[in-house]
Amino acid sequence: MQQILSKEILHEPMKEIGERYPSWLEANKSKLSKEDRDRFSKQHQLILELCRVYDTTPGDFDKITELMQSMQGCGQPPAEIVAELAPGLQLGEDGLPQ
Repeated sequence: MQQILSKEILHEPMKEIGERYPSWLEANKSKLSKEDRDRFSKQHQLILELCRVYDTTPGDFDKITELMQSMQGCGQPPAEIVAELAPGLQLGEDGLPQ
């Protein structure tokens, strides 16, 4: 499990996802319910925190696991962001690729 959560595997994709949130949130704020805006904003903050942990204490797998579980509780990232990073990838309700 630690290998999957390692900085070498996840840091760059998380950084790229996190960089896309501000413009996506701004472009979609009028289309989103307050609940979805809050959920995506929380998800973005968790991604930023995860990146900070990777930058400062990449071996803190307890904190990394905690952040990943919290992110999972927020649901999937916006489909448009996922599509930018992985064209053609579609995620099911369970978060797994279809």
